[in-house]
Amino acid sequence: MNKLYKIGFLLLAIIIGYIIGNYIPINILKPNITEGEIDKGEYYRLLVSIISAIITFCAVLVALFKDDLRELWKRPIVQFNVPEQITIEDLNSSLESETINATPIASRYISRIEVKNIGNLPVINAEIYLEKLEFVPKDSAITQSIECSSSALLWNGEYLSSIIIPPGGKKLVQIAQVTPPEKFSTPDSATVNRPPTLSIGEIESTKEISKGKWIAKFSLYAQNHKPTSFEVEIHWNGLWKTRLTEFKNHYQITKKA
Repeated sequence: MNKLYKIGFLLLAIIIGYIIGNYIPINILKPNITEGEIDKGEYYRLLVSIISAIITFCAVLVALFKDDLRELWKRPIVQFNVPEQITIEDLNSSLESETINATPIASRYISRIEVKNIGNLPVINAEIYLEKLEFVPKDSAITQSIECSSSALLWNGEYLSSIIIPPGGKKLVQIAQVTPPEKFSTPDSATVNRPPTLSIGEIESTKEISKGKWIAKFSLYAQNHKPTSFEVEIHWNGLWKTRLTEFKNHYQITKKA
């Protein structure tokens, strides 16, 4: 039974009891008792009746709210944390076949968030979606809303969008990445330069929408956990650098909530 229905049932019972107590002449049901002392047997029978009534009342409450009471002690609890390195560099694997003195360069930069279950039950069928995305161009105060994809994000190392997170378990999910500029040929043999690209979820930046501030809201949905969200703010000036130490001067990501 839904929690709202249970609360409504109790409120209805209280209202009905109030109406009965104030508008129905209960005194006609009052027995005609002669005042006097009661013996020890009657006293203990009365005491047992009161205790039985209290136990019955508590049993009704437990029957109505047992699932809600159980959730106070046994339930999954999701916590979003910033990893030790929120942004890492993916080095170009082709360099392994080159000389030892070759300078490694990054093939992309990846930003992640850690999702941890600090409860005592597993999070079942956990999925994360890009719920909301806004862009504020550099040197502007105009906020642009960008339509988000309806697909769930893939969990790092799983190639799955829906997973189970056991109690005490933690998983990483990629929320953004920046890829380097590219050159490619069109069917008419012309060469086109593609600028560095920022991808948030499945949304990619364009030449018109790149330099500025991005505000992204991600939400986690699960079978046995209420929807919960976090926000990140990304500042990027559209530049690309081949190593993370230099790239950090042009790209910053912060978890807001």
